Amino acid sequence: MDPVLSLVTGTLDRPESFNRLYRSIKERTKVPWELVVSDASKPETKSYTTELENVVSIREWPRAGCVKGYNKAFAQTRGKWVIWLNDDAEVMPGYDTEAIGYMEKRPECGLGALYYANLTLPYFIQTYHDMIYANFGIISRELGERIGWMDEVVRMYGNDNSICFRVLLEGRGLGSIPGARIWHHPFVDQQRKENVARQHEDATALMNKYRQALPFMKEVYDRYTYLVGPIVLSEDY
Repeated sequence: MDPVLSLVTGTLDRPESFNRLYRSIKERTKVPWELVVSDASKPETKSYTTELENVVSIREWPRAGCVKGYNKAFAQTRGKWVIWLNDDAEVMPGYDTEAIGYMEKRPECGLGALYYANLTLPYFIQTYHDMIYANFGIISRELGERIGWMDEVVRMYGNDNSICFRVLLEGRGLGSIPGARIWHHPFVDQQRKENVARQHEDATALMNKYRQALPFMKEVYDRYTYLVGPIVLSEDY
């Protein structure tokens, strides 16, 4: 039987973070599920995913980078619905049924943003160019395949913005799902520092490609977006 929900993440030599994520998924997911992992750990590092229940591990070596790695994982999903996460995240009870239920009630909503907290409350979502986007999001596999998932014009930063842009360009709205919550344990390692250094480069590449389409995307956003819950923070690169 195919899973109802496919969860996608990447991991890189962070077994403690990954195992915490896996435990939370296993304990708190109530619908049939799978976890598809793009594993960029070094060849000599033990893979922490291959022997776990409901896990599909994709070895990503040499490393392809965040967006390419996630897209490889997206391509292997089988569920009707797909949620992407970081390996330093932890799903909260009810996240799956809240997210799926929200999307099934709103066919014009192409992508839903799960609320998250960075170790302290409140839970929140963010905005970019006055539109919400999904740091952690849910999308149907059918729509994800049609839009091509994340845009590889960026390496890491803006990957979540790009998938929201592509949904809007399909004429579908975005949505906020405060009942679907993720607890985020930010983990700063050398790889994270290197990615932060590329943030401006990625943001420039993203806007060079999509800036002219912003008026159309905003029109679709204003027409079809469903906002539930008051907590929205702004983030403009």
